[in-house]
Amino acid sequence: MELIKIYQGNLINARDLHEYLGSKKDFSSWVKARINKYQFTENEDYTLAHPDRGGSWGGSNKVDYILTINMAKELAMVENTDRGREARKYFIEVEKTLIQLKESKRFAAFNKLETTKQKFKETINQLGLTDQDFVQIDLEGRKVFFNGHLVEDEQLNLVLLTSRDLATQITHYNTVKNELTTKDQISEENKKTHSEVRETLQKSGINPEELPPENDIMKLN
Repeated sequence: MELIKIYQGNLINARDLHEYLGSKKDFSSWVKARINKYQFTENEDYTLAHPDRGGSWGGSNKVDYILTINMAKELAMVENTDRGREARKYFIEVEKTLIQLKESKRFAAFNKLETTKQKFKETINQLGLTDQDFVQIDLEGRKVFFNGHLVEDEQLNLVLLTSRDLATQITHYNTVKNELTTKDQISEENKKTHSEVRETLQKSGINPEELPPENDIMKLN
C-alpha cells in the first residue's frame, strides 16, 4: 500500500509528506525549519523544483522540495508521532524493495534508459529548449517506435527498454555530432532513430506494439 507517493522509485515531494504527517505548521515554515535544524544539504538530501523552470511537482505555482528517501525517513522519525513512525516504517520497506529491484536486469535497464533520457534532456536544455520540448521530442519517437500505440517506459520488458535506450542514445549522439539546434530537427532525428531500431526488432520477429505491457516497474507494493 502506497502511504505517500514515491516518484521515480526513490523521491518524495515534501508537501506529500507534510500533509501525511498532519503537521500543524504551514508547509514552508515546517520544511525550512527542518532543513536548518538537522542540516540537510541541497542537491544531496533534497532538490528544489521551481515552477518557473518547469519543475513544479505538486501542481502548484510554489517551489517544491523533492526529498531522498533517507531525508524523508529522518523527517518522519523526528516528528515522534504515530503518523511519523508509520511513515518511517513505510520508507524502510520502500528501501528494501528498491534493493530487490536493483538486482533485476529489467530495473537496471529502466534506470539506464532514464539516465540516457536525462543526459539528452540536459543537452536539449543547453540549446535553449525547454523540458516540455524534450517531452514532446521523446513522445514523437515513442509513437514511431510503437507504430502509434503508446506504452509507458515503466511497463516495457527488458528487450524494449534496451531498444529505447539505444534509440535515445543514437539521437543524442547525432544531435551533438550534426549540431542540430531546433526542436523540429531533433524531433525528426529521434523519430528516425526509433524507426531504425524498430525495423531491427522487426527483422527478429518483434513488433514492439504487439508485446503486452508488463507490471509497472516503479510501482512499489
